[in-house]
Amino acid sequence: MNWLTEANVCPGLFYGTPARDGFLIRIRTPGGWLNPQQARHIATLAEQWGCETIQVTNRANLQIRSVQTSPTLEAFQALQQVGLAAQNPEVDHLRNLMSSPTAGIDPQEWIDTRPLVQALDTYIQHHAELAQLPAKLSIGIDGGGAVGIGTRAPLAWEHRYNEIQLSAVLANVPENRQQRTPREKVYFRLALGGDKQLWDTPILIAPDECVSIVAVLMRVYLDYVCSHPTAAKKPRMKHLLQEWGLETYLDRVSDRLEQPLRRVTEVRKPLPTQPYGHLGVHPQRQTGLSYIGTGVRLGQLTIAQLLGLAQLAETVEPGQICLTPWQTVLLPNIPNEQVSDQLQKLASLGLPISVNRVDAAIVACAGKPGCAAAVTQTQPHALALADYLTRQVTLDRPVNIHLTGCPKSCAQPSPAEITLLGTTIERPNEMIEGYHIYLGTHSQSSLPQFHSIPAADVPSLIEQLLNQYKNYRYSSDESLDEFINRNSIKQ
Repeated sequence: MNWLTEANVCPGLFYGTPARDGFLIRIRTPGGWLNPQQARHIATLAEQWGCETIQVTNRANLQIRSVQTSPTLEAFQALQQVGLAAQNPEVDHLRNLMSSPTAGIDPQEWIDTRPLVQALDTYIQHHAELAQLPAKLSIGIDGGGAVGIGTRAPLAWEHRYNEIQLSAVLANVPENRQQRTPREKVYFRLALGGDKQLWDTPILIAPDECVSIVAVLMRVYLDYVCSHPTAAKKPRMKHLLQEWGLETYLDRVSDRLEQPLRRVTEVRKPLPTQPYGHLGVHPQRQTGLSYIGTGVRLGQLTIAQLLGLAQLAETVEPGQICLTPWQTVLLPNIPNEQVSDQLQKLASLGLPISVNRVDAAIVACAGKPGCAAAVTQTQPHALALADYLTRQVTLDRPVNIHLTGCPKSCAQPSPAEITLLGTTIERPNEMIEGYHIYLGTHSQSSLPQFHSIPAADVPSLIEQLLNQYKNYRYSSDESLDEFINRNSIKQ
């Protein structure tokens, strides 16, 4: 069923993506940034559509499930007016531009990426031909902060991959031939992604060159896509790199530029990101201000919670809600003397703040009955697991547990510390839902350590594993993943 534009395999706003529980709508929020007015608009629409929750996705979009009827033209226009929908519906399906949710406030960052995200989004919206690119085109920009994207995170589950990734570095690059002692400046190093990994290149891009060079990267990518008109699916960046190779792609991009791509190998990289820096209370670069990061169970916000966040954001200047790629929410610009009061208000919304919550990194795909590919009810199972672990286990850090109803692993692009893959188990006179359990970020391509565990038995098994970790790890600094790799844990 089409609404205003041709339907795409990936959810969007201007066309209906059918699921078993109704239509799925995804609203792009470039950079993950919302103002209170936008948040209220989304809450109002979700309520009109009869939906109970709004979900933060792993690209910091907002997703609304179980929509039963086509949105009205007035609804689309209202979203355009508040800046939550492309003025040109043809390009609205392209993936969200990803950036750090702490851009502009992160004390560690080398460059504020917000203006660049806005400039790139504006470019994409004004070039309708880019609609022919795969919907999964993904662009990420990392400013070098303590909360970043890409692969700087010590925790593999926090990695976020993009087909075109720009990451801030420092380099001494002469601006002209007469400059004998070049000074260190911020550039963006280009990496290209596919199959859940990034390939660094020696290409450095000055901030004021980013839009023009990314535009050519997309246009050469588009040429490749258009050269395969009979393909069953539009080829992705990974296919381009497999067929052309990295150097051929970069050469073709360079040929279209007035100046060839800048190649520099010696750069200074930023510090690693701060694990779980998107949770808890942290000082901003602005004196006297802090941001608060709250976990959101499975990324699901109720309408009341979203409205409550909008109200809290309005009490500071500038008021903003930042969605993160880890399905959490930040409230920035909180005067330090107001932090305690804001924490109490968040707790009253059912959004308590604690970096020690064992369930703060549990993620799950849509599962049954919404997804036809899923064989298990991942969402109810994940919530039951979170409730159980919160009651039974106390840890000084969250544990990343990924529940997926099929091998596609839609909910999390990066390997998890514990992965639960849905399966069915044959019992006398019935089939029950269960999970194969994989331990460690390096084990997901091998056989599961625990095979065909009934869903009802999963919480107690995970409790036993976490207690083993808590009691026998070398120190509180040893992650679960490090503990698993150091030990052989089998059924």
